[in-house]
Amino acid sequence: DDYLPKPFAMRELVARVNALGRRYPEEPVLNLRVGGLTLDLVNHQVYRGSRRLELSARELMLLKVLMREPGRVFTRTELCERVWEHEHEYDTKLVEVFIGRLRKKIGKPPLIHTVRYVGYTIREGL
Repeated sequence: DDYLPKPFAMRELVARVNALGRRYPEEPVLNLRVGGLTLDLVNHQVYRGSRRLELSARELMLLKVLMREPGRVFTRTELCERVWEHEHEYDTKLVEVFIGRLRKKIGKPPLIHTVRYVGYTIREGL
C-alpha cells in the first residue's frame, strides 16, 4: 500500500519497510501442524486428526521443539538441552525413550523419523 518512486535512497526504502512492519504486526502462531498432527499452543493440547492425544509435559515439550521446525534434524543433545534445559545432568537416552512414547501415541503413519547416526526429525513421509 506504499509506493516509492525511482530513484530512491536505500535509507528511505528501509524506513518505509520498517513502517509497514509496524502497521501490520506479525500474528502470533497459535497452532503447529505437521501431517495431520496439530499442537494447540494456547491450550497445550495435541490432536491427530480429531483424536486428542494425552501427552506428559515432557512429551509435549519435545513434540513442540520438533514441530516448530519440521524437517530439521535435531541431535539427541540438542533435544536434551531444549527439553531438560535446567537440569544439570541428563542422559541422551531419555530422548530415545520419549521419542518412543511419542511415536506410540501419535500412531501411523509415522511422523517422527530417525536420521541414523544424527538424531530425529518430524515430517510427513520418509
